[in-house]
Amino acid sequence: MDKQLLESPNPNSALGVWKAIMIGWLVVNTPALIIMLSILIIGLAIDPRIWWLSLIVGVILGWTWWSYTIPRWRLWAHRKGAQPDKLQRVAVATGLTWAKGSVFEKTEAKIDK
Repeated sequence: MDKQLLESPNPNSALGVWKAIMIGWLVVNTPALIIMLSILIIGLAIDPRIWWLSLIVGVILGWTWWSYTIPRWRLWAHRKGAQPDKLQRVAVATGLTWAKGSVFEKTEAKIDK
């Protein structure tokens, strides 16, 4: 990874890992969960017999949101000075992201840095 990308412009204002995790949950996982649950609830209201279809659509759209936003959140946190190794460990431990190399981690959308 580009060393300049990871350096904070002001070392005294480096973003703490836990603050980055909290922001990640608010910006990435919470909207993904809202998307999934909303679509499931709407689908149940329309026709409860095909709840499974609403669940599938909700998971696909929620996962798409997660896949698009998680690499952007990570890049933002790195640029703000969060320690990359610690950020990854805590993000995995809190369920914000998946372990490096896992099948699910490979679903993250690639971004140009």
